[in-house]
Amino acid sequence: MEQTMIDAREQIRAALSALETEVPYTLRGRYPKGAAEGNAVIWGEYANVGTACPVVDEVVFQVDLWTETPAARLALTEAVNRAMTGLGLRRVYAGPESYDEGAGGCYRRTLRFGRKVDKRWGRWMD
Repeated sequence: MEQTMIDAREQIRAALSALETEVPYTLRGRYPKGAAEGNAVIWGEYANVGTACPVVDEVVFQVDLWTETPAARLALTEAVNRAMTGLGLRRVYAGPESYDEGAGGCYRRTLRFGRKVDKRWGRWMD
């Protein structure tokens, strides 16, 4: 069997671009310069590694939220969680909520979602 990497980036981008929330946000692939750019959902592939089984990979995606208010942070956290778990991923990390003065003054939260995947069928597995 050919050794390939699982690529779920398009599904992740599509899910994050269609969040069910009334909070306006910008979907980004990298960090904004500061909070002046408004609410931002920043995402990327955090890990994509092989396992002891040659047909199983483990993927992890990180989503960082930069928001103007604590209420926006909470709403976007819930929307991101619904979208990512709706794809079959599991939340593997939720960083503490914080206020970052160094980033121009924004409320922040980091979430990671991951799962093992059977490369033969492209299905999540435990």
